[in-house]
Amino acid sequence: MTDIATILRQHLNDPDTEWSLGTFGAIAEFHRDAAETVGIEDQEPSASAITKRAAISIVDHPQATLLPYETLSTIPTAWSQGVMVCLPKHAAAFSNRAGVCDLGADAAALLPTEPGSHLFDLGLGLGHIDVCIRTADRPLIERLGGLGGRPFLDLPDDAIAAIKDANPVRVFLSRLGRIEVNQPIPDSKGVTPSGPHTHILPQLLGRDRSHSANLPIPDGQLACLAFYPRHPVRDPGGGLKAFEIEPFERFQTLLRNHAPAEIVAAKRLAWEAVAAGRSPVESELPKSRATRTALRVALRQAGHTLGPSPTLDAWRDLMEPNQAETTERP
Repeated sequence: MTDIATILRQHLNDPDTEWSLGTFGAIAEFHRDAAETVGIEDQEPSASAITKRAAISIVDHPQATLLPYETLSTIPTAWSQGVMVCLPKHAAAFSNRAGVCDLGADAAALLPTEPGSHLFDLGLGLGHIDVCIRTADRPLIERLGGLGGRPFLDLPDDAIAAIKDANPVRVFLSRLGRIEVNQPIPDSKGVTPSGPHTHILPQLLGRDRSHSANLPIPDGQLACLAFYPRHPVRDPGGGLKAFEIEPFERFQTLLRNHAPAEIVAAKRLAWEAVAAGRSPVESELPKSRATRTALRVALRQAGHTLGPSPTLDAWRDLMEPNQAETTERP
């Protein structure tokens, strides 16, 4: 088993790790509580975690790479973090159906299926992600079957309403796995619901982007899965909590082993300078947006690991005079 496959399985077994599968404007998220009943199965080349509310499977791939990242938060003492699991574009290519399509029975279903269930690709034509629903609701099956392969974004309002009313299982797939969500579709009005859920946001899909511009995914790569380990200063609801050193160190290990070398170097520069009491020199600072963001994140982290100091204040005054730039997890 490769190092990446091992890392993914370790996090699959960790109830504090959250997962997502999707693209810019369409995403499924898998969460589970520590006390929630879960079935874990591991039969190479795949592994899965199944609860009553949702399920996830991950699939080993020889070309998969990890891209841990940290971005800035609106909270001056915090940051966001996650790990994108990427494939080269040619390896990530998937069904890319451009219209609603009845795929019949779902032979790979993770959650229990009702007799007569059909899996429908919603026809988003995303290239590397299939967005599907699974339902045994006969009126919905007939309604979708009569759409003549129309793209999801062109569906009439009554078809969208029929999907919401039937509350089908949402199924998101890529070359690296699938996430199924069985929770009711909420009328969230822009508020992210708790627990496992999905989003399909036409206004973002229309921008025809594979990921947020804030994520440093290299050219030629696509994120086909993502996971979010326990955060050192943010609770699952996004609020602040007391700093925890263990999850912090675990994530820094992921960064050192899998992030671009220049990101690791920028963080090291910040920590070593603050620890040594060395004032910032503008000419020595990293120049790219990604490395300067990494340095700024490192300074926020230094406030937790090294504590307050005049040197840290000097670095923060130079790099974050007003904390205006904000980027959050997609």
